[in-house]
Amino acid sequence: MKRIYWQSITLILAVALFTTGCKKFLERPPEGQMTEEEALKDENGVLDFLNGEYTLLGDGDFMGGRLQSLTDMLADELDGSRFTGDFSEIYKRQNSIFGDVRNNFYKKGYRIINVANGVLRKLSLVSAGNADNVKGQALFFRGVAHFELVRLFAQPWGYTSDNSHYGIPLRNEIVIGSVQRATVKQVYDQVIADLKDAETLLPETFTGNYKATRWAAKAYLAKVYFQMNDFANAYKYAAEIAANSMFVPDASHSSRFSPGLSREGILVIANEATRFQPGSELRGNYRSDLNIPVLNFTSQFYSVVNADPLDVRKSWYSNTLQSGYYVTTKYNKDFFDLPIVHLTEIKLILAESGAEIASSNAAALTNAITNLNQLLTRAYGGTTRNLATNATAALVISTARRERELELVAEGSRYHEIKRIGARNGTNVDRRGSVWNCNGFILQFPKGEQDAFAPFIMNPEGGCF
Repeated sequence: MKRIYWQSITLILAVALFTTGCKKFLERPPEGQMTEEEALKDENGVLDFLNGEYTLLGDGDFMGGRLQSLTDMLADELDGSRFTGDFSEIYKRQNSIFGDVRNNFYKKGYRIINVANGVLRKLSLVSAGNADNVKGQALFFRGVAHFELVRLFAQPWGYTSDNSHYGIPLRNEIVIGSVQRATVKQVYDQVIADLKDAETLLPETFTGNYKATRWAAKAYLAKVYFQMNDFANAYKYAAEIAANSMFVPDASHSSRFSPGLSREGILVIANEATRFQPGSELRGNYRSDLNIPVLNFTSQFYSVVNADPLDVRKSWYSNTLQSGYYVTTKYNKDFFDLPIVHLTEIKLILAESGAEIASSNAAALTNAITNLNQLLTRAYGGTTRNLATNATAALVISTARRERELELVAEGSRYHEIKRIGARNGTNVDRRGSVWNCNGFILQFPKGEQDAFAPFIMNPEGGCF
């Protein structure tokens, strides 16, 4: 695939579709910014507007580093002794109402959603040949953004038996101002509906561009169902992707975050040197070759990742690059392509989900072992650590969970695993000692939501320690 050609990035960044704050401010865009009607007046405007979603998704405030940083600070791998301000509040799991670090992530997520809604409102301007593609992309972005927001601002699927606990505001049309929170079930139902519609509307491939295809929709459906501990559906989608020869495991771990070198990317925000360079906050918070990074690891976690002498992923870490600190080298690059979802993650979903449904689907366990062994062979430089073909489902599950943490370090996975496993059977795996469902283990909403709409229900106050 070639890289996506970005169009009118400045246009999308200028349009004021959503800002959390007082109603008076929300009644009109700030001076000098374009309105929706001015931006979306013909098909080219709609296509430019939609294309800007890739920039928003890969922006430092969202999946270009903020999502990974927030989840890692809430999880149990980082050393928080040097954190101050917003980072300290988040790390301490105190659920504070203050902090632009969290607020800007929240606002960027809803900006993505409202841009998608703006495109959906203007589908009549799009030619018949482009309509399905445009609608599918908009629904994909809306589903992804709602999913990533609900995982951080609400207790997980399974927190209540019917998932009637409060989720996030569900915005399926352009909304100026605050609305009440939907239930977690309502949010997940909408996410799944959007992604399934996108799956049917999006093309198999795009010629010449990195853009969302039906495979990206399938990949996110696998992620959503896995977060729900719905292993049958998670396995179904993950297995479809793993069987597709379009996506090939990289021979080296170093290829995943490199410009144009990875074949694993199912959706990738490509680096464009003169246009857009994604992952700014990943570099800003984790990069360790220039100075002491903002985010570094505990000695306990460093021991975990160095436990096996054969593990080639040890090259992702150093305790000498910045003396006295345990750091990752994963993002020590001036620029890189940003995978939003990639094959390694999907194979790990396949492995655990296949083992979970083994009692009713023996072939799923066999497939799980095969795919997990591909990752183990790469990780340990040979087949020494591979599972036997008759490995038990329990061993496959425990191995997949271990490898997920090692493979997806600094990619925002660990936090969601602590929550998912807790909701699965009440097991607390957090190394910092919190129970999986304590109040401070989710983010607090921006105070602007309640300022704009007094009945808005904030998350409970309180920490986890």
